[in-house]
Amino acid sequence: MHIRLSADAEADLEALAGWLQPRSPQGLDRLLTARFTTLTQLEGFPLLGKQGRVEGTRELVVPRTSLIVIYTLPDAYHLDVEPIFDGRQKYPPDAEGPTE
Repeated sequence: MHIRLSADAEADLEALAGWLQPRSPQGLDRLLTARFTTLTQLEGFPLLGKQGRVEGTRELVVPRTSLIVIYTLPDAYHLDVEPIFDGRQKYPPDAEGPTE
């Protein structure tokens, strides 16, 4: 199984690293290690996550963090990581904008 990160997933990780680095470099190291370990586990066990809230996706919480990895299995050889978000955020975001 080959893991591919979407542009959204890479941007999410860069934003998180930019926010966390000045506040807690050690925390950032722990978070990146946990994320790497989780993605490595998904390579061998792609059904490890639960069925996602958005049809066609799966979700897996990164242990000891509030991060949730959203991913899809487009074929037998690839695992595509979509957004990575903080579990305290609303997901999925509303498809419609605010109503007035």
